[in-house]
Amino acid sequence: MVNAHKSKATKKSYIWLGVGMDKYKVVYMHYANNRSAVVASELFKGFNGYLQTDGYAGYNATVQTNDMTHLACWAHARRKFADIVKSGVSDLESKRYAQEAIILIQKLYKIEREIKDDPPDKKLLIRKEKSQAIINTIREWINTKFYKAQELAGAIAKAFVYLNNQFAKLEVYLTDGRLNIDNNGAENHIRPMVLGRKNWLFATSVKGAEAIATWYTIIETAKANGLEPYHYLKYLMTEFPYYQRDGRDIEALLPWNVSDDGVVRIS
Repeated sequence: MVNAHKSKATKKSYIWLGVGMDKYKVVYMHYANNRSAVVASELFKGFNGYLQTDGYAGYNATVQTNDMTHLACWAHARRKFADIVKSGVSDLESKRYAQEAIILIQKLYKIEREIKDDPPDKKLLIRKEKSQAIINTIREWINTKFYKAQELAGAIAKAFVYLNNQFAKLEVYLTDGRLNIDNNGAENHIRPMVLGRKNWLFATSVKGAEAIATWYTIIETAKANGLEPYHYLKYLMTEFPYYQRDGRDIEALLPWNVSDDGVVRIS
């Protein structure tokens, strides 16, 4: 939350997170006072690669405008069924459907664990040989159970609608071995921000919120590239003034260009 007018910090705001996984691992956090599609449009303007997101519809217009390939996250789809099981609902049929969904999705994750260290071309081959058949089974399962789930209503109906609506995007990861089955990697980078928020509670100004986003961008990008954040920040703060003074290109200070000298790498 942000206090934009030096009053009580009661305005709800958002940190948008993007993780680039192409040539270098880049974590970017952006503060905005809303979660509208306009923010997404500005953030991804000119980008035309793969975009993996949750089911938030605010990304759809941006994907179409920039001719991106949109893929969804199986962890988000699974979570809706897992929440039903955890909730201890008394509706046994809803719980049974949720458990069936979890078992099917777990089969996809088992394959991903087995191939996690394989190169993209081998991942692609195995996914086509093994994962595609499971995906087909899940599609048939949805078709068979969907209308009954809607009759049951409640959380199970919503979980089926989400899975059904996202299904085409959930299949996309099968088409390229560089893609991930979910965006859990990105969510891991936002977790320190979520935990920290409970400690410092509010950003007392817009500039403060923007500064927090900048610091977490630097820290999480360092971690993503195997650098210990404290030592990288110490190195960066030591070297940066000299680069400014001499008019040198700061590209050399980015995490993937930093040598091991003076910076501890995470093993």
